[in-house]
This record gives sequence, C-alpha cells and structure tokens, in this order.
Amino acid sequence: MNKKRSILITSIGKRVQLIKYLSKAFNIIGVDAGELNPCRYFVDKFYKIPKAVDKNYISELLKICEKENVEMLIPLYEGEFSILNKNRDRFEKMNTKLMLSCEKVIDICKDKNKTAEYFTRRNIKNPRVYTKNEIDNIIYNKEETIFPLFIKPADGMGSSNTFKIRNIKELEFFKDYVVNPIIQECIKGEEYTVDCLVDFNGNPIYVVPRIRLEVRSGEVVKSRTIKDKLIINEAIKVIEELNKLKDENHIGAVGPLTIQFFKTDKDEIYLLEINPRFGGGVPLSFECGADYGKAMLNMLENKSMSFENNFEVKTMLRFDDAVYIKE
Repeated sequence: MNKKRSILITSIGKRVQLIKYLSKAFNIIGVDAGELNPCRYFVDKFYKIPKAVDKNYISELLKICEKENVEMLIPLYEGEFSILNKNRDRFEKMNTKLMLSCEKVIDICKDKNKTAEYFTRRNIKNPRVYTKNEIDNIIYNKEETIFPLFIKPADGMGSSNTFKIRNIKELEFFKDYVVNPIIQECIKGEEYTVDCLVDFNGNPIYVVPRIRLEVRSGEVVKSRTIKDKLIINEAIKVIEELNKLKDENHIGAVGPLTIQFFKTDKDEIYLLEINPRFGGGVPLSFECGADYGKAMLNMLENKSMSFENNFEVKTMLRFDDAVYIKE
C-alpha cells in the first residue's frame, strides 16, 4: 500500500464513483456486510463485517481501524450512524476521526417530523405537516380542495414509498399503506439538492446546489449544478441551525450533508429533508471543483479552511456499468 493516509468507508455497496474520487487522495479501506458488491474491486482493501445490529459490529471495525492505521471513518448507511456515535470516543482513542454529525443532529435529520418541527421554529420554511386528527377531518369532511398532498415515511431513505396524493380515495389508502408516514402539503417548484461539506468545527467548506433533472429508484441519474445564491444562503442557514445542537464535546454538524429544497416561482424556499451523509449525486460536485479530498486532508491536519463557493456549472448524465467476476 502506498503512503497515502487511510480512511475507512462503510457500506460501500455500489458507490463506485465516490470511491474512485476519494482514492485520488486516500487509501480506501472498504467494508460491507455483503461480499458480493462491486465497490470491493475499487478499494485498496476490503473487509466483510457484521451488520450494524450485530454485537460484534463495533469491535470488528475497531480491529480494522487499528490494523490499517485508519485516520478517518466515513459511514454511508443511516442504520450505522447511532451506534457509531455512541462509540465515537473508542475510535478517537486510536486516532480515528469519525466523519459524522453528532447524535442530536442525526436524530433531527432521520425523522422528517422532527426536521419540520425544529426548522419551522427557526423561521426556515417547511411544507406544512398535517397531524393525524387533521387528516381524519379532511377525510370526514371530504375536503377535496386540500389536494394535492405528499406522503412519505418519516424515517425513510431515498424515494421509497413516497407518493403524491390527489384525492380522498388515495389519501384513505396511502395513510395506512405507508408505514410511519408524514403527510405534507405538496409544494410546486424546482427541486434542488445541495451537497455540503462541513469541517470538524461545524463550518461549511463547500455548498454546491444542483437541480435533479431525473431520478430513478430514488437515485439521481441526470443532474446539473447551479449557482443559486438564495439556495446557497438557505443551506448555510440550515447548517448554522444544526450547529445549535452541538453536544458536550462541541460536535454538531460534521462531514457530508445532503440538503433538499423546493424553490417556487416566487423564490420561496422550502426545506424538504436533510441526509447527514454523501448523496448519490455528489460526484457531480466533485467534478465541478468541490475538492472534498483536499478538504478532508486539511481536516485531518487541523488546518483552517475558508468557505469556497467557486464551482463550475456542469450537467451529469449517469449510466450503468458492471464488474465481471470469474468463478
């Protein structure tokens, strides 16, 4: 292995573009609970590990971090975030920095009801959330003028089980069909995803908005960066509010954040959700000049960094590729 510093990335799955980019700056130690994944053929070393719910999950990760002299651990799967946060000190003791927001931030982000409640109190617009009683009254009174509505799992990932509701009949069905639902007003506007990188002190380094031109199975396949100051400023405001949740160790928002907004034709901006991890379309931001690799090296070396907003405007058209394994 060369002299590049080593980072560990969990749940690597099929995040080949992400791995290939970060490999320019780091040795990549990839881990996953499944052996049959394409990314293992693009990392410097691969380890099969237990699932996050397994009692040996943390101990196996610690062993790998010690063996491979891992300086930074980046989780990609939400199901790992809580247990990693609970064991942050154990990784820190062996000089492995956890590139993950604190538990309070994770808790706000993973539950869309909590996201809406928290940011509404802080004067950041969210689509209106309807309570169970309000939904029951809409159905009882047949309030057809309220539609369309939008329903999704409050703790969901990607676009799975998300539906536009057009009438009472659909509302009656989907409110029971979707598990742990959040039902909101349906905002008409352009949808933006913002790729953000935040240093260990909670300061934004990169904030790159992109328009989602086409999404397939919850993952963006066509996207374009856009220099929209209103969206950029709103994303920075969201990060500032998240940092008000810093824990006793002064850890708040840290590492990658993927923030989604709607902007109406009247320039009204609505926060949709926040994912405290790398988004599927973040390679576009890399390609446009957001040098996450350099910034992450600076983070490890405790170098001060300033907010950089100089990125190119490009369009990304993704396509499928494959790894072929000889049996």
